Amino acid sequence: MELRKQPRQDRSRAKVDGILAAAADLCSGPGLDALTTNAVAARAGVSIGSLYQYFPGKAALLAALIRAERANLLEAVERIVCSDAAQSLTKLVDELIEASVAHYLARPALTRTLTLAQSQLPPDPAADEFSARITVLIAARLEELAIPGPETTARDVLGILRGMIDAAGAAPEPDRGALTDRTRRAVLGYLQPAA
Repeated sequence: MELRKQPRQDRSRAKVDGILAAAADLCSGPGLDALTTNAVAARAGVSIGSLYQYFPGKAALLAALIRAERANLLEAVERIVCSDAAQSLTKLVDELIEASVAHYLARPALTRTLTLAQSQLPPDPAADEFSARITVLIAARLEELAIPGPETTARDVLGILRGMIDAAGAAPEPDRGALTDRTRRAVLGYLQPAA
C-alpha cells in the first residue's frame, strides 16, 4: 500500500516522518488496538486532515512502518556483505547476528506488533522485495564463500535468526550477549556441514 501523496519538501518529509514515529510509538506501547489515525495524529501533533493527506488509513500506516523496518535491516545487511568482515563465514555470521539482534531488539514490542499486523494486511510487494533482496545479498556472499545451496542456506539462516530473536524479544531477553552467543552457536551449528 503506497502513500496517498509523496512528500516533496523537507517540511512535508518531516511531517511524514513524525507521523510514522508516532505510529511506531503507539505500536510499541499498547499495540495494534491503540493504533488509530486519530491517536497517531494527536501523538504526531498534526491534524487528522494532514495525516490523511499521506495515509488513507491504519493499514497504510502499518504498511509504511513494515517497509521502513525492512529497509533499515536491508541497509545493515548491504553494509555487512560489502565489508571486509564478510570475507569469512564466521565473520559474516557474527556481523549478521549483531545487526539482527540490534535491529529486532531495539524495539521488540514494535517488531512483534508489525509481525502480527503483516499477517493481517494484504500482501505488500514493496515490503516483500526488501526481504527478497536481503536473502539475495546473503546468498551471493555465501556462494562466494563456496557454501552449497546458498539461497536455501540464506533463507534458513535468516529463519534461525528471526525465530530465536523473536522468541527472545517476547521473553523478554535480559542478556543480549547471551542471546548473541546462543544464536551464533545455532547458526554455526547449522552451517557446520557446509563449513
